[in-house]
Amino acid sequence: MNKENAYKDFGIRDKVGYLFGDFGNDFTFILSSSFLLKFYTDAIGVDAYVIGIVMMLARFLDAFTDVTMGRICDKRRGGPEGKFRPWIKWMSIPCALSSFLIYQAGVASFPYPAKVAWLVVTYLLWGSVFYTSVNIPYGSMASAISDDPHDR
Repeated sequence: MNKENAYKDFGIRDKVGYLFGDFGNDFTFILSSSFLLKFYTDAIGVDAYVIGIVMMLARFLDAFTDVTMGRICDKRRGGPEGKFRPWIKWMSIPCALSSFLIYQAGVASFPYPAKVAWLVVTYLLWGSVFYTSVNIPYGSMASAISDDPHDR
């Protein structure tokens, strides 16, 4: 069997599909990175330094949750849908729900400690748990998407 027939074709359609999946994944992160601070300060009324502290702590937590999610995916046996697709498929629902919850303007009427608690819980659930559980498997899928090293 020659090399050209040994690999399943990974054509331009597959590459564009993967690109748009990654774009959608990154778009939610870009939106939160560029807009969430303004939303929480102007619409909700939380001090910027509090939001900055929460976001910084979330990045520290991500150092552990990202590695943990990578290990979970790595240790999982590939089923009919592979190692990564089940995580992407099932965790996208809580990720979308938590994305919705971090932008709730109704929180503005809460007492200040409740606003901060809402921010901490929803932001950590979104970024450090659910976004991680979709983004890490999606990025890891690139190494398993084709047997051909040129495609990867």
